[in-house]
Amino acid sequence: MSGKKVNEAQQNKDNSADPSLQDKKTAENEQKQQQNSDAQNVAEQPPVEQQPEQVKESIEELKALIDNEKDRYLRLMAEFDNYKKRISRDYDRLVESANEKLMIDLIDVRENFDRAIRSVDNSTDTQSLFDGIKLIYNKFESVLQKNGLEVFASTGDLFDPMVHDALMKTANQEIPEDHIADVYEKGYKLKGRVIKHAKVIVSSGPQS
Repeated sequence: MSGKKVNEAQQNKDNSADPSLQDKKTAENEQKQQQNSDAQNVAEQPPVEQQPEQVKESIEELKALIDNEKDRYLRLMAEFDNYKKRISRDYDRLVESANEKLMIDLIDVRENFDRAIRSVDNSTDTQSLFDGIKLIYNKFESVLQKNGLEVFASTGDLFDPMVHDALMKTANQEIPEDHIADVYEKGYKLKGRVIKHAKVIVSSGPQS
């Protein structure tokens, strides 16, 4: 046996006897197999020239979706605008209807005043005229109350700066301090909301 063959045989013998060399060779073989597998997967992928067509199809689908959502948004905005206009018209009709009912009631009061004024020329009975005026006033009060008007502020009521305007303070032997001694102008509420404050004179209590 030649010296070269003896060395190779000795090297193979040494390699088979060394476990770390065997593991290294096994790892190298596995790495080569993985590289071959990756190369095969790359070869199986569709050619690069086919990918732009797929991208184009995706873009077209997205454009169609955007156009559909835009059209839906515009329809919703148009429907909402029509809804606002309809609500506004309904509100205006409601206000007009309420005003019409109030005017009809006030027309009756006006007709009564008209008849009372004409009767003055043909009668000297002041008591009858006074009674007629009282009836008209009561009718007028009834119309206002029916439409939600409430009158407030009376002598002796507790002063409330939220609904009363104090014109002045004055001593009063009968009215307690911080109570209304006199009403200069009545206050008014419309359906519970103050629309005109009462103007009052407030008592400062008995004069010391």
